[in-house]
Amino acid sequence: MKVQEAKKCNTCGGTYDDSLTFCPNDGQRLVVIDALIGKILDGRYRIESLLGRGGMGVVYKATHVHIDTEFAVKVLHPELVANQQAIERFRREARAAGRIHHPNAIRVTDFGVTEEKIVYLVMEIVEGEPLRELLNRQGALDPIRVVNIVRQACGAVEAAHQKGVIHRDLKPDNIMIEREGDFDRIKVLDFGIAKLKELSSFAGAGQALTREGSLIGTPEYMSPEQCRGQALDARSDIYSLGVILYEMLTGQPPFTAETPLEVVFKHMRDATPPLRELVPNIPELIEQVVLRALGKEPDDRQPSAAALSAELYDAARAAQGDYSTNIMPVASPTPTDLLQRETIGPELRRPTGENRPHSQDPALGGRQSLGAPSTPVPTPPSLFKTMIGTGMIGGLVKSRPLMSAMVAALLILVLGVGAYFVFKSSAPIVVNKPGVNPPPPEGMVSIPGGKFMMGRNDGEEDERPPREVEVKPFYLDKYEVTNQQYKKFIEALKHPAPKNWKNGSYALDEATLPVTYVTWQDATAYAKWAGKRLPTEAEWEYAARGGNKQFLYPWGNEWRDGYANVNRQDRPKPAPVGIFENDRSPFGVYDLAGNVSEWVNDFYSKKYGDPPDEKLKVYRGGNFLDDPKQATNTFRWSEFLNGARESQTLRIGFRCAKDVEK
Repeated sequence: MKVQEAKKCNTCGGTYDDSLTFCPNDGQRLVVIDALIGKILDGRYRIESLLGRGGMGVVYKATHVHIDTEFAVKVLHPELVANQQAIERFRREARAAGRIHHPNAIRVTDFGVTEEKIVYLVMEIVEGEPLRELLNRQGALDPIRVVNIVRQACGAVEAAHQKGVIHRDLKPDNIMIEREGDFDRIKVLDFGIAKLKELSSFAGAGQALTREGSLIGTPEYMSPEQCRGQALDARSDIYSLGVILYEMLTGQPPFTAETPLEVVFKHMRDATPPLRELVPNIPELIEQVVLRALGKEPDDRQPSAAALSAELYDAARAAQGDYSTNIMPVASPTPTDLLQRETIGPELRRPTGENRPHSQDPALGGRQSLGAPSTPVPTPPSLFKTMIGTGMIGGLVKSRPLMSAMVAALLILVLGVGAYFVFKSSAPIVVNKPGVNPPPPEGMVSIPGGKFMMGRNDGEEDERPPREVEVKPFYLDKYEVTNQQYKKFIEALKHPAPKNWKNGSYALDEATLPVTYVTWQDATAYAKWAGKRLPTEAEWEYAARGGNKQFLYPWGNEWRDGYANVNRQDRPKPAPVGIFENDRSPFGVYDLAGNVSEWVNDFYSKKYGDPPDEKLKVYRGGNFLDDPKQATNTFRWSEFLNGARESQTLRIGFRCAKDVEK
């Protein structure tokens, strides 16, 4: 019997060798089961459940029986460790992977071989989803978000390369990502373990096929030298990162074909298709960095993952003119003292020039940097569940004896220059119009003032006539108010809970859904409690249309299926705020076209300029129930100020605005 598999009869409950097809007792067809679940592995790890299967092995959720702590245990496929020589090779690779300590690299905490020759790795367990699933769901991502995600991966890869570990199988499936609010935090998996597959299957120099004719690695992400079966160095991983960048920016890898072998040949001989031919609005400077990473020869690429990260940073900063909006992107890799092994760095989400990061930069491989501040930056809770405790960031700059005035001045100059380059290399990319508004309050977006044409002639009667309106600078919530946020309000003020809540609270899986079944009075009371207000109708439309861009939808002038949570028959309910990445206005405000419609401050009038009907309040934006034609930035809804109907409030939520303080 295979150690990991058995067969079970669902009729009598008997368990049998996997060589049998039918139950010897009652003749029923047997089904394959996982024999490890419920067992104690190597006397230490109780296997609780299956987390996933992949090319290297099967991953389980497990609990260490002595310390009652959860881990992820990867049991390697037997063919990767088929003999004692292969097992010894596994030990070497596992030790190497265990020496990689970086906040964006999965931590390997243990490994072993049981008496039954089960070979396993033990890793921290993380929350999130593979980048592959995010790409399958959303397609091409925003370029600034892409840069910040890949810079984190670059930090992890650079740390591995400095330990002599080449990944060999970088791909979206091996990058775990978690989105929480404005942040993406990633973990790179399977460092060094891909080498086991290569060594166990390699058929000979100059070949990239195993004896069975299958490819080593994943063809879409393999470097040309890997396709040729040549010796690999760190620049092979750079190529794979280039492929990942290409796919994240365009929605597809650079080379596809009907067979894996055709993909391999394309990597070796075909020129990379320009990204901007597929997605014209990708900044040209970012495209150039990606195309360099995809150079056919290793010498044509960036020399290191740190160099790739720095080039991405420079390109994104230089491309700010292509993003003339107040998008506050997710954070890039954070400075971390790599000598303190259980450190997860802080998220840095601050305007350019403030609180520059301190002494260690994963993009530089953890080397000591000039210009570090004398105190560490406080660390917020990690987004990932780690099985190993986190520590405070080290790297305090030791004081030095007093120097002569000339030497001290020179030192200050050197430190200042050093601080500039450290900041340039490691700070998050914040794309904001300098000097337009002060930094927005947490969770809000800064909307610059300006004039625009509100309404349109080719819409409904109450969208007419279009007229020029001037909007003063203001702040607007990036996301709709969630159940979780609204509950804090009702607990603080003893305000009545929404009618769809049970026992005064939302369902456990609905914390990040927008609150619904709220009246205009409810929304106004929340805004006042939060020190904010409801946006005016003009402010809401200005933010949705990108100001004078005059967009009909937050992303442009044409409806795109799947861009927003609108009329979704597969999910007829609100979605967690912000997960529809494309439903984002040019100012970086999410869910304006879909999810739920939103109360604004104004009374309704049948035509712009008519006297308002003080019995009706306006709500704006599309929602999960209604048709796309009602999801335009100009469409107007109305509902009774007093006695709002549940048939309407089930689709209405809200977000808040705030004046810019003079």
